[in-house]
Amino acid sequence: MVSALSAGKVQQHVSAIVSGFLGDWLEARGNGLAVPMTLFVDGKPLSASNPRLENPGSTVCLSIHGLMELESVWDFPGRAGEYYGSRLAASIGDTSAVKLRFNSGRPIYRNGQDLADLLEQLVVHWPVPVKRIILLGHSMGGLMVRSACYYGLAKGHSWVSQLLDCVYIGSPHDGSWLAIGAHKLAGMLTRASRDYVKVVGEVIDLRSEGIRNLSRGEVFEPGMEDQPLLPEARHFVVSGLLVKGESHPVNVWFGDALVQQSSAYGERRDGWALTASANFSGVDHLRLAHHPLVSKQLQEWLI
Repeated sequence: MVSALSAGKVQQHVSAIVSGFLGDWLEARGNGLAVPMTLFVDGKPLSASNPRLENPGSTVCLSIHGLMELESVWDFPGRAGEYYGSRLAASIGDTSAVKLRFNSGRPIYRNGQDLADLLEQLVVHWPVPVKRIILLGHSMGGLMVRSACYYGLAKGHSWVSQLLDCVYIGSPHDGSWLAIGAHKLAGMLTRASRDYVKVVGEVIDLRSEGIRNLSRGEVFEPGMEDQPLLPEARHFVVSGLLVKGESHPVNVWFGDALVQQSSAYGERRDGWALTASANFSGVDHLRLAHHPLVSKQLQEWLI
């Protein structure tokens, strides 16, 4: 039983990684490794059209993971099932903590559109009237929040009119330096004169649309102009840095390892008005999803 459970967990993580790298390709071919968009409560799938759960709250707190991750990335080490959402639910009261799993290799705008529709379906069928929605997005998950808010508003969804809090945790709004580097390196190698060098470039270039979107923080359909943050919502940013001291050269170049601080704050975006922001030196990209200092900050902002 234990070995079977472990094998299942390993398969899920492999599927998440493969979907992140080739998710759009897998989906187009109906491959089973393409991760379907699924809601979870207490580790069990939740139907958006028929959400059955004990003690549903009037506040819904949804946690959205990042590229090549699973919803388990939110769990505090050694404390399975305890995460930002569950802590907020316990502190706020009358709150249901929900997690999302999705195919992170798909174009971000398509995931954003589907998330907007899923939230509308969930709110319409929620057992009690929904009064507040909290969206926590780690890395790519934060970009999906921006995308879903735009498409939800464009489609006239009711959920965007609720009291809405959007939290972007280590999200590359202006692109990830690593994704940008992969894009430039692939282009340089594929233009090389030697065939074996071109092959390396072509292999690097075999990356999903989701990864490509990260190079510029693209969250809308191709050709669309950038859209402002949803004005009716509150917007919070959390960023991290690899080492102590914001001005350290390592932090300036690499940020939290994947996302530079300026990108996390969306400094290249016009007309952004953040409700609040916080930066944590010495907290890397992955640990931003389950760090006690970040948890404390979220409690201060959202309760």
